[in-house]
Amino acid sequence: MCIRDRHGDTIQMETANQQPDFYRQAHTKYLLELDSSKDIDTIGFFLTEHLRVAGGYWCLNALACIGQEVPQQKVNELISWLKSCQNDDGGFGGNAKHDSHITCTHYALLTLSLFDAIQEINLDKAVDYIVSLQNEDGSFRGDIWGEVDTRFSYCALSFLKLVNRLDRINVDKACEYVLRCRNFDGSFGGVPDAESHSAYVFCCVGALAIAGKLDQFDVNELAMWLGERQTSKGGFNGRPEKLPDVCYSWWIYSSLCMINRQDWIDNQALETFILNCQDVEGGIADRPGNEVDVFHTFFGLAALSLIDKDSSCLLYTSDAADDLLCVDLGGRRIIKKK
Repeated sequence: MCIRDRHGDTIQMETANQQPDFYRQAHTKYLLELDSSKDIDTIGFFLTEHLRVAGGYWCLNALACIGQEVPQQKVNELISWLKSCQNDDGGFGGNAKHDSHITCTHYALLTLSLFDAIQEINLDKAVDYIVSLQNEDGSFRGDIWGEVDTRFSYCALSFLKLVNRLDRINVDKACEYVLRCRNFDGSFGGVPDAESHSAYVFCCVGALAIAGKLDQFDVNELAMWLGERQTSKGGFNGRPEKLPDVCYSWWIYSSLCMINRQDWIDNQALETFILNCQDVEGGIADRPGNEVDVFHTFFGLAALSLIDKDSSCLLYTSDAADDLLCVDLGGRRIIKKK
């Protein structure tokens, strides 16, 4: 089977019986060159200005997945820039001088944790900001404007777990709200009675895992719904009747890992699908033959890092990867030292 790369040139896709190569060097080059974008004077650059913190996290964590260190001078520059993204209310915006949001605050902490630099920010104010966003029903607002969904519940519990401040919120109520988002099909949505969606499954299961509440729902029922998301191409879709997309490789596979049901799907087919979404010049697309981007590159690499510890495509390893002190947060194993 043939596909075209980003320049329109035809390349041969691997057959089902032939494992595709993993383009580690090409991915490294692609990720390192993102910082020197040639689009700096185009409207696209400015349209993504609010995603700088998120994009930085995706890029840096993707590099961590393939074991590529970032030069210390660059790390220092990144830390300095992230500090400038913290606002007076304690939260972080998507860029300097942008309004605070819980997801950006979470991304900032995860990025700083990569470099053991959490102490560089005003952590107490950041914690106060997260705590201030919990509602009476246990849910969390994303920012001062009041949007609520389970993404923000996950971000809050993840952030506070990392800095050992879970006692600052009502964890039981937070979990009660997440469980109210469980549907008749055994899966989870973003708010109560909303359609089940794989990305929200990750957020809900992740939040409940952090709180030690995975025994509060039927994991087999959820695993059945997640297993049905695997398509004939090997990749996962986010909900029924949709095309497969690499990002769901992470959302779904990590959820299956958290409930210990990863053997309920075809791991080899999923790995092959992700590898077929690579560009030979680096980066991973949402599906084979499409344009690559840092978002799908990160989630593709993160999924591959979990799929098979004995695989030649294993990307990120740690002797403590199965330690109970490891918390699976946002695509990277954060190792809590004993």
